[in-house]
Amino acid sequence: MSKVTSKLIEIKVYRETRNDNLDNDFMVTITSNLLNNLGYRNNFIHNQLEQYKSEKKEVDKNLRVATGLYVCSLITCWETFFRDLFIFIVNYDRSISLRLTKEHTSEIPFGLTIGEFQARKYNFQNLVQTREAFNYILKRETAELSEYFSNEVFNGLLFVEYAMIFKWIYEGNLKSKIDKTLHEAFKIRHRVTHDANYLIEFDSGLLSEIECVFQMIPQFFISHFAIKYSQKRLVFNKVGRYIRITDNPTEDEVQYIFNVKDFMTNDWQVVE
Repeated sequence: MSKVTSKLIEIKVYRETRNDNLDNDFMVTITSNLLNNLGYRNNFIHNQLEQYKSEKKEVDKNLRVATGLYVCSLITCWETFFRDLFIFIVNYDRSISLRLTKEHTSEIPFGLTIGEFQARKYNFQNLVQTREAFNYILKRETAELSEYFSNEVFNGLLFVEYAMIFKWIYEGNLKSKIDKTLHEAFKIRHRVTHDANYLIEFDSGLLSEIECVFQMIPQFFISHFAIKYSQKRLVFNKVGRYIRITDNPTEDEVQYIFNVKDFMTNDWQVVE
């Protein structure tokens, strides 16, 4: 089996674990997958941290291993999300879909969509290739992923427990902090993955920054593209104080960003 064929089969297999029917509520599907995937990993490491804190245990190799694996798993969540978002945009945006289809004149194999076929060219576990993938389909020229952001991008989003975002905005270093944190996390992932002799030094401040960026940035992209393409998304009703999924928010509803405490809470209730 050639390397090209292997990549094509691999990208189709991802569809099976995505739990969707191609573009049927695709945005809701990848939103749900992202929050579940982040939540599972968030809750595991924070339960570990709470146990160490309650038992007054010193940082040991077990915690350093767990923390390193947590950072790796956040990047796996990142890879899965941005690959699926790329596929959604290419499939859903007719102008992009037509442009990329014209660039490939032969039949697309294995029943892949144009989005899946194009996605197989990029390694979304690579920070540079993630940026290049979105530059390619959106016709952007950026040197860093943070160029997709400005201080105003978080306007209209409701989020708590991400105070460092406001701190970075206030200090005027939002973009540089995002870039630095992303590069540090990917460097950690590379070392943890390829060097078993390496154990991450436990740094609660750095861990919080990595967590903030890897939890919030994908949710920002969800909000941005869900609005752009009039897709269903999570909103918070400020009057009724509940979260719902809709593609037609009322004037009392704003985009909602989940955080560490949201992932860990166990008192959610489903209401009519």
